[in-house]
Amino acid sequence: MKDSIFMKKIVFNFLVAFASVCFFSCVSTKVEVPDNASSLEIIQLAQTALDKGSTKKSLQYYEILLQRYGMNTAVYIEGRYEIAHIYVKQKKYNKAEPIINEILEIYNASQPGQFPGAYRKLAQKDFEKIQSGKRN
Repeated sequence: MKDSIFMKKIVFNFLVAFASVCFFSCVSTKVEVPDNASSLEIIQLAQTALDKGSTKKSLQYYEILLQRYGMNTAVYIEGRYEIAHIYVKQKKYNKAEPIINEILEIYNASQPGQFPGAYRKLAQKDFEKIQSGKRN
């Protein structure tokens, strides 16, 4: 009887320890970016995180990019587009659509050639994916 209770305690403690390790390993950590990092360096950090499969970290890097360099409209467009594109890949169209619409509005209100045209084309493609995905 004592052995049975002892074994139950060991199994219970093991399960609690295992669950704790699983829980704390899944808790996302906040990314850190040096204060002197350029916009290009932050974009590279975000892309590297995304290449490694860490969309949460990538999104955090893009948010930092926008906080630090978002007053530059070209950087703002790039950062916002990359965030929206991640959401499109995840099929989170409700999150992506307002961002894509905002980017397209910026282009529509700007002079031709004022901002990199590539993001306009990419945003239009993602807009089409969103519309197609919402129908399915």
